[in-house]
Amino acid sequence: MDLKRLIPLYLGAAMGPMGGFGIVTILPVMAQSWSVAFSTAAVSITVYMVPFIAIQIFSGAIAQLFDVRRTLLFGFALYTVGAVLSGLAPNLTAFLIFRVLQGIGAGFLTPVIMALIGELVPPDRVGKAIGLLGVAYTAGITLGPFLSGIIEVHLGWPWFFHFMALLALSTAIAYGCTSAPVARAERTNGGIKRILPLLATAVRAPGVLLISFAAFCLFLAYIGVMTFTADHLKTTFFLPSDKIGTILSITGLSGIIVSPIAGVLGDRLGRRPVFLAGAAIAVLAIVLMATVPYSYGNHLLFFLILGTGAATAWTSLNTQAIQMVPAMRQPVTSIYNAIKFSGYALAPALLSFLYEPFSLTAVLVACIGAVALAAILAVKAGTAAS
Repeated sequence: MDLKRLIPLYLGAAMGPMGGFGIVTILPVMAQSWSVAFSTAAVSITVYMVPFIAIQIFSGAIAQLFDVRRTLLFGFALYTVGAVLSGLAPNLTAFLIFRVLQGIGAGFLTPVIMALIGELVPPDRVGKAIGLLGVAYTAGITLGPFLSGIIEVHLGWPWFFHFMALLALSTAIAYGCTSAPVARAERTNGGIKRILPLLATAVRAPGVLLISFAAFCLFLAYIGVMTFTADHLKTTFFLPSDKIGTILSITGLSGIIVSPIAGVLGDRLGRRPVFLAGAAIAVLAIVLMATVPYSYGNHLLFFLILGTGAATAWTSLNTQAIQMVPAMRQPVTSIYNAIKFSGYALAPALLSFLYEPFSLTAVLVACIGAVALAAILAVKAGTAAS
């Protein structure tokens, strides 16, 4: 693998989830600085995630029809400008507007980078490369809240956004220096009018919607367990925030270690058995959470197991998605990522209907069902595509 070309892509991949998750730690400080309720400040997560998801539907098709390099550089530029302006925002209203801009930029990065990695790497090493992409995603999710907390304490919360802007700008320069313009053949034949037909063709490709909704279900279960377990530990066992953060972040630690291993195993053993093994491990972890009496040590172990299973399953799903229709890799990964990240966006709202009247156990049972459904859909997707 050509690491010189891949490293900027991995850094770019980490920025999307870092922009979404990193703000969580500093939300209370931001709410206090603007004299607004925490729930009001938390809207900044939504206004980032909505365009992040929506733009992904189209960004892959745009890259397919025009030029991957220009599309990525445009995404880096929007992300950089949005982050700089977010750090300079004089009030919450302006901040929310600038977060939308940052989210749009991230939406141009995630699916295009995922598909481009699939193009740059030989087929027999795609699993390993996507495993490293999983490391990048996990690092963004795990390091974002950690870095934002450190930066806020020493420099103030605006500097977290300036840090992200500097990271985006540096990554864009590195990518620009290690890549060459590649014009798509379709660029001169139909132009922008072909975006929707191209997406429609990708949606109809065998297995694409099945694998996308498998990812949706898996993400919904993962975020559901994380979100509602955190609240349960806080309100029921009065666990301090730092200990809750340690429990949640250990899933990321296991993911960083497991993802490349799962990729190599997928290259050698096949995607389906590796995915099913990961799904089974994730179900085991959730069952243990639901049935074993709470202790801090137990939950550290259970979330370590959850992270291992989720990372194994994600690596296989992501690799399947980029290999499903090689000729339409960009639009397929756009659809896949948009549907996948919708699971993150909808999990808190959907599962709250179970959590509030029935407690955490009902949420965990629903999450087990979601993982099982993901397994069924993934198997059907593989059969449909073969």
